[in-house]
Amino acid sequence: MNKTLPVITITGVPNTGKSTLFNRIIGKRKALIHSKPGMTRDIYKKTFILNDRTFFIQDSGGFFVGDNVIYEEINKRIFKEAKRSDLIIFLFDGKREILGYEKDLYLNIRKINENIIPVINKVDNPGTYVLPSSYYSLKLNYIEISAEHNKGIDELFDKIEEKFVSYNKKSNSENDSLKTRISIVGKPNVGKSSIVNKILNDDYVIVSPIPGTTRDSVDLEFKRNNKVFIIVDNAGIRKLQKIKEDTETAAVIRAGKDIKNSDIIIFVLDLSKKMDKNDYFIAQKILKSAKPVVVACNKWDLISNKDNSLSILNKFKQNLNSFYFAPFITLSAKTGKNIFNLIDKTELINNKIQNKIKTSDLNYITQEILKEKKLLTENNKTFNPKYLSIESYKPFFIRFYTRSKSRLKQSHELYLKRKISKVLDLEGIPVFFNISSK
Repeated sequence: MNKTLPVITITGVPNTGKSTLFNRIIGKRKALIHSKPGMTRDIYKKTFILNDRTFFIQDSGGFFVGDNVIYEEINKRIFKEAKRSDLIIFLFDGKREILGYEKDLYLNIRKINENIIPVINKVDNPGTYVLPSSYYSLKLNYIEISAEHNKGIDELFDKIEEKFVSYNKKSNSENDSLKTRISIVGKPNVGKSSIVNKILNDDYVIVSPIPGTTRDSVDLEFKRNNKVFIIVDNAGIRKLQKIKEDTETAAVIRAGKDIKNSDIIIFVLDLSKKMDKNDYFIAQKILKSAKPVVVACNKWDLISNKDNSLSILNKFKQNLNSFYFAPFITLSAKTGKNIFNLIDKTELINNKIQNKIKTSDLNYITQEILKEKKLLTENNKTFNPKYLSIESYKPFFIRFYTRSKSRLKQSHELYLKRKISKVLDLEGIPVFFNISSK
């Protein structure tokens, strides 16, 4: 964790409005909000500025009681973050009496971190509000707020400032726009969160064998080779009609948005199983995003017949022939095999995107390719562009100027894309064509 900035964690039991307060503090909607308890399962961490002071704010999962593997992981995480945070905002629901286990949770957290602000949320009408009598048992000076209606927030900010005698001015660290944003996507249970945990060497993301565990997209920052990356662990993507929980539906929609906002996508596949409709569904979403891609073939450790491993990998590549440009990396999130090769590859691809290509060089390369093989358009005419231009780099679009607007035959277009990618060393970067009549 970056200790150059103070870390503030919002905690409490489910449905007290933690995510609403988190969104209010950072000034934009990031954490998913839902009336069902348990929507927040992971730790969301963002910076915010208060009177020229910069802080980290974290939204943690609600503390659950009950025998459930996910609840246990959430609860462990809450105590771990409470211990290493500089300040705790403990949020209560002011519309009801205090819960027995809620009171115990507050007292237990205060034992491990005395720097704690007790806050009563959902005080929508401060002038007429009466605090439920059970809260007096803790003998605390509560701050009363309404995160939803932006009431009492200034008083909370004043209290936060009081808690920090020394502080850092606005950080001169790298601007978010200069950081490589990597989005990890794939269907449920292929090991996305396990890959993230291995990269971070931490347990920021809860891992369990239950599909749909990751409900939201989690931004996590890390450094490698003096470069800063933001890695996004997305909810497992499934076709919406196959998702019964509406909370998970919201997470899948968010994952689709995060694909569009990423610089590079890591597409995770389970190498120990055959590809299914879900994999192809996600593949189409990724292709439509026009983003650079690395295909992570996870669970390599489960391939018992290593002699047959190459044929298995080749089968995956054949099934995803539209990903001709993407490197396929075999790895194991369990053992750590090739995990950092994966990140190094994304860094290499990102560096390539920054390099500009001379239009004259691209024209020459294309003409040489067309001399080697005659390519045909959809109306069976020879593809003979007069010249071409680079229309954009992100995504990488080439515009051909020809006598007609007829596109290349699909197989011939793929051939030309492969050749251009190989000659220009554009591994990981998809190439797109536009056709214009001269």
